[in-house]
Parts: sequence; structure tokens; C-alpha cells
Amino acid sequence: MLRFTILTLAVAWFAGAQETDDDTYHPHAAFAFIRTGDRTPLLQDGTPVLTALGAQQMGQLGQGLRARYISGTGPAGFGAQRIAGMSRDTLINDQIMVQTSSEQYLIASAQAFMQGLYPPHNIASGNGTVAKSTSLLSNGSAVDFPMGGYQYASVQTAGELDPESIYVAGSASCPTTQRDSMTYYTTNEFKDTRAATKDFYSKLDKNWVGGYLNQSAMDYINAMSIYEYMQYQYTHNRQIYQNLANDSAYAGVYDKARSLADQQAWTLYGNKSSFSTDASNQAIAGRTLAATILGSLQKVIADRSSPGNPTDMSYPLTFFFGEQEPMIALLSTIMVDRMDPYFRSIPVFGSALIFELFSTGSNSSFPSTKDDLWVRFLYHNGTTAADSSNAKQLIAHPMFGNGPSRTDMPYREFEDLFSRVMVSNVADWCKACNSASIFCLGLSGSGYPLTSPTSKQGAHHAVTPVVGGVIGAIVTLVVAALLFALAMLIGGVRLHRKPRTERGSALGGFKGSAKLASDPDLSLTKNGALPAGISFVPEAKRGHERVGSWELRQKEFGARERDSLDGIDAVAARPVVAEERV
Repeated sequence: MLRFTILTLAVAWFAGAQETDDDTYHPHAAFAFIRTGDRTPLLQDGTPVLTALGAQQMGQLGQGLRARYISGTGPAGFGAQRIAGMSRDTLINDQIMVQTSSEQYLIASAQAFMQGLYPPHNIASGNGTVAKSTSLLSNGSAVDFPMGGYQYASVQTAGELDPESIYVAGSASCPTTQRDSMTYYTTNEFKDTRAATKDFYSKLDKNWVGGYLNQSAMDYINAMSIYEYMQYQYTHNRQIYQNLANDSAYAGVYDKARSLADQQAWTLYGNKSSFSTDASNQAIAGRTLAATILGSLQKVIADRSSPGNPTDMSYPLTFFFGEQEPMIALLSTIMVDRMDPYFRSIPVFGSALIFELFSTGSNSSFPSTKDDLWVRFLYHNGTTAADSSNAKQLIAHPMFGNGPSRTDMPYREFEDLFSRVMVSNVADWCKACNSASIFCLGLSGSGYPLTSPTSKQGAHHAVTPVVGGVIGAIVTLVVAALLFALAMLIGGVRLHRKPRTERGSALGGFKGSAKLASDPDLSLTKNGALPAGISFVPEAKRGHERVGSWELRQKEFGARERDSLDGIDAVAARPVVAEERV
């Protein structure tokens, strides 16, 4: 224990020494993956939404990073390391990229964050060509944006059918990841933990989870869902907070629930599990995120190294907003937990992983060679922000097993290590995940590299390889359908349905005359079956779904089954007869 404490203090000392304002430290770009602010539990009915507390968390983080990269003044603890060329007061969307998935609370988190990063600014009384060109009218008067000069940030969203969704949530539509993670529930490790915590969970009050779980579901298998709801109640319900924080009968209960949730999350989303055949598949969300981080920095370097205005940068600031899974997967992938086991836990709301591209020395201009560039990994703990306004808000940590004195990594080394662990393009992701997502159709080879779309010209007109692949697949299907229809009309191809008595196998079985021992009562999902006695609380609520065969649906609606299509065939085979009328 003493050894761990000394190690943690050493890391904090080195980090704290580096986070003071430094005139020889010159950041050129930063990428941040930010967990949503406080939100309603996923277990709760209705669409999860960002709470007022969550919006404040995001706004305060935006103010802090504004102080560090843009204005040089603001909340304490973030340091002041301005990025040259960033607009101080007026939001220029060409300088900042903001990406989320399509969940409402993530979009709201991004919007609240941007309000802190670029607060309302009275353009009519401002300076510069932007103010003059947008606020002055031809009659000589000036007009401002609503709400005292509110600034509208461009927030890009990606739903599950969009290939860009894997940047923010690479495991969401990845059957391989889900399959490998679920294998944990067949291990002795899980069984032993479940048995050891059975009494603990059985004594938890169902009201602490809003009554959404019955007593039998109060089990380690739902550890993350249980803790998430307890955390929400602990934050928003005064009575439950008093019970968990001050009642000696419940001493340690909240902390133990959190510890068990952390243990489960790290095992499921990290890539260090011993039970998986390919542990890196569990961390694929971190591997796609790694490619995005590296790609964004590579594009800044390419842009700054090309001829032209040295401050005409491609997205010097990039902000992604997502959930805990990609954060845990990335932390596991870059091995920051080797020096600080704290990272084997669920990042709290409002936490952020930040990667800074910088150079050092008296010359603040962008280096002419990559050999003079460095990368630093910084972690912002959302809890620290809530506990103390004077605490260090950004702490540097070493990556890939380096010691506490190596929190700064040469860019070439960073590029090499990230390129080894990342999933380099969407085609590779589709293959690794065995995904049936629509954007995987037609992709092969090195198509659609996993880098954020930062091209400013032609972005609205170019057809990406993904779109081209989907269009090609659709065209192929349409052509095949037309050829088949032509064969029916000209070649005499006919469709017939066998009578009911002819269907099925003579051996019996499903839809046959008898049921075989191998026939299941229910069809299984593509991820495979779970062990007996295991049931889950779904992570997201879905609309009511009905599962059944086509024949059963015909019976429900009283439709009569046609024995063949001969009648239609006869009509289709008739010659065209001219008909005259007066």
C-alpha cells in the first residue's frame, strides 16, 4: 500500500511540475475525448437526457480548456498554453472539430461545452473583419446574434448507420467485441465473484435503482447498471444520499458498488482479459479511437508543413464526446494503468482524455521536422473539478508502460506505437468485427482510413468510398432483380410454393412432423447463448419487437396461403392482343 502511495505521489509530482505555465512549451494541436456530463440513467424509462448538473460540468470544462488553449485566462488548474492562431473571442468553426454519436445527451454535452469554450460575444461591438461583415447592415446600423451574441458551433453527429460512428463508439455494432466480452460470464472468475457478492446485492434496497430491477436482478451480473442508478440517486436524491453517506448501517455500500462496477467494466471493455481468444477485440473501441487521434495530429502536421499561412491550420482543436467504453478501451490499449491502477475504473462524468501535440524551446513556430515534435497525454478527472477549483485539472501520465519521468513522448515514437495498436480503416474494422453494418458493404482493402474528415474543400460534394460501395451494392441488386424479372417474362422461369404436406424434412425437426432433440425452443442471437441462469438488464430500451416465422404471421392476420403462382404465370405468359374500341 505504501509502495502504491509513493508511486502515485511521484506521478502527481512530475505531472504537477509540468502543468505550470511555461513559455518554452508551445502546443500546436490537441485532441480530447470527453465523457458526457451527468445524465439520467440508461436503466430509466424514456430517452436519457443531460441534467442541469451535467450541462454545468461541460460548460466548466469548456471554460477551462478555453483558458488553456485560447484566451490564457480563466479557471485555475488548467494552465495557460495558447495555441497560436486560435481566434480569441469569435468562434471560427474551421478551427475546431466537434464529433458525437446521435444520442441526445451527447449532443447536448457538446453544445454545453462549446458555450464554455466560446461564450456569447457581442460581435456588433467587436473588432475584426468577421464582426464588420456579419453585424453591419446597409443602412449603417448594427445587429447582433440572439442571447447577447450566442455563438453557434458546428457539431457533427453520427448514427449507427454512419461509418463515422465507430470513431466515437467502435464497439456499438461490433458482434465480435460483444461475443468476446460475453465470454467473461462463463468463466470461473465471474462465477466466483458472483457467488461472493450474492449476499451484498441481495441486501441492496430496490428503491436505490428506482424500482427498475426486481430482487432477483440485484446481482453482480448487473453491477454497472446498479451502480449507475445508485450514483444518480446519490447525486439527486437527498434522502438516499443521507442514507448512503451518513447512515452507519450502509457504511461502505456505495463504494463497494462502485468498485464492483469498475471491476466489471475493466474486464469487459479492456484488452487485458485472460478469457478471450483475442483480447484486443474487446478493446476495439479504443483501437479505432487511437487511429482517429493519430490521424487528426497527422493532418495538422501535414497542413502546417505545407506552404502557405503558418496559422492556417486544419482543426487544431478536436473534441469527441462519448461514453465510458471507448475511454476504458483506449486507456487499456495505451497501458496507462501500468503506472496508475486508478485507470482500471469507470471514468466519472465530465472526465477527458487529452493528447497535446507540442514543441519546446524559445522558438514558438511550428517545427520544420517531426523530430522536434512531442506528444503529451493529459487526464482530466471530472471529480477533481467538482471537489476543488484550485486543484490541478490536467495531469500528465506516461503511456505504453513508461516511467513517471517520461510523460512527454517524441512524436515519431508516439506515431509508431499508435500505428501498431490502432485499427487503420473501416474495412479492417468491418472484418475484425464481422459486422453486418450497411457501410461495410462493398468495402475491401484499405478503403476509408480511420481518420477524422478534416478536409475543408469538397467535403460536401465528394463521394467517399463507403458511399460508393453502398451505391455499387444497390446497383448490383437492382440489375440482378431486373435480369430475373426478364427471365420470368421471356425465359419461362416460374415460382411455385410447395404444398404444406411436402414441406420439412422426413426426419422431423423444426417445421417438420416431429421435434428433434437438437431443435431449440427459441432462436439465438448471432452473439451466441449465455449460460443458464444468467439474465441481463438491457443497456438501451428498444421498441416492442415481435419474433416469429412468416407462417405464424399469416395465421395471425388470417391470410390464405396460395398453393402456387400459376395464375399469375398464366397472365404473364399470354401474348399481347391488340384491342380496338370506338
